[in-house]
Amino acid sequence: MKHEHPGNSDVETGATAAADAERPKAHAPVKVERAIVLFFLMGIAVATTGIVDRRHDEERLAHWTNEQAIPTVALISPRRGGKGTEVVLPGDVEAFYNASIHSQASGYVREWRKDIGAKVRKGEILAVVDTPELDKRIAAAESELDKAKANQTLARVTAHRWSSLRNSAAVSQQAIDEKESDANARNAEVEAAQANVERLKALRAFDNITAPFDGVVTARNVDIGSMVNADSDSNEPLFAVADIHQMRVYVRVPESYAAVLKDGMKAALSLLEYPDRTFEATIETTSHAIDKKARSLLVELITENKDDFLTPGAFARVHFEIPPNPNAVMLPYGALLFRGDAVEVAALGLDNRVTLKKVNIARDLGAEVEITQGLGVDERVVAHPPDSIDDGEEIRVAGANGQSIVPAAHPSAPSGRRSRQEQQQR
Repeated sequence: MKHEHPGNSDVETGATAAADAERPKAHAPVKVERAIVLFFLMGIAVATTGIVDRRHDEERLAHWTNEQAIPTVALISPRRGGKGTEVVLPGDVEAFYNASIHSQASGYVREWRKDIGAKVRKGEILAVVDTPELDKRIAAAESELDKAKANQTLARVTAHRWSSLRNSAAVSQQAIDEKESDANARNAEVEAAQANVERLKALRAFDNITAPFDGVVTARNVDIGSMVNADSDSNEPLFAVADIHQMRVYVRVPESYAAVLKDGMKAALSLLEYPDRTFEATIETTSHAIDKKARSLLVELITENKDDFLTPGAFARVHFEIPPNPNAVMLPYGALLFRGDAVEVAALGLDNRVTLKKVNIARDLGAEVEITQGLGVDERVVAHPPDSIDDGEEIRVAGANGQSIVPAAHPSAPSGRRSRQEQQQR
């Protein structure tokens, strides 16, 4: 039997206790490694989540930027026809008839009977001219007529005598023919002298300067003793007489309105001297030709002047009522695009993409234009297109109230990151 020594037993007991004390220290490195791995995995997860969130925010920012690059515009609908338009143009008022009266006989004014502003009747004497030179010419012409008649009588008697000797041998047939021809020539001389006397007497009838029609004297350029000449082309007219029972009004209308002005259309006249009154006029005719220099059509109107308010030479403002064109389309001026020589509008399709259409402007009415070609009444038109707009470009339509849609806030701070920070703060 083996006997253990007490001292050895104590030694073994202490060794066991020392081993038990050292055993926990052997597991300490394992726990540290696990903690490191756990923290590493958490870091990877955080980094991955941040990268994903950042990429998502970048995509949102790119989408927001693309959305903001699409212009937001308001739309308008063209309307067909429209109200009549008033066009006011300057016009010249002239007399219905206007005559410049010259003298057909040279002489001196003995008297004048009508002054400016006098109303005259047709054939009424305006002035009397003395023509002493013409009287002398008439006397000389009458003397020539008497001489021609005497020669005519002698020629007839001679021709008769020679003709009675035809059957005898005293004269030849040749001599008889000569005497008869001389008698015929003397007859012609008498007729010429008589015509000259009548012509000069007719000129003397113009000693009295008379009115050619009913009217008013608008000018008198002679006085007693004034010398007048029959050469009217190089002299000032003695009188001017105007018929003002009706007035003619001449207006030069721009070429753009030439097609709508027709004979018989009504117009209104306003004059500076009558600010509270208008006069009705009617288009009588037009020149039916466009002036190449002014690019305008000459229009003549007729207006009654029963009260003699209108005077020749007056300036008038002519108001034309232009009827609407039922086939035209009205559009605001701001919807037009001017590019080169063409005028375009931006029409919007169902896919919210722009189609640029060339249009033809018939009339510019200031705030609106009248379009006759290139645009339909059912089109959707951009109200104020930017200059950079292009064909096929996508645009955003404004709200129903006509105001532009307010863009979303700029995503300067990503939403995912903000939510995570808020959660951490909570």
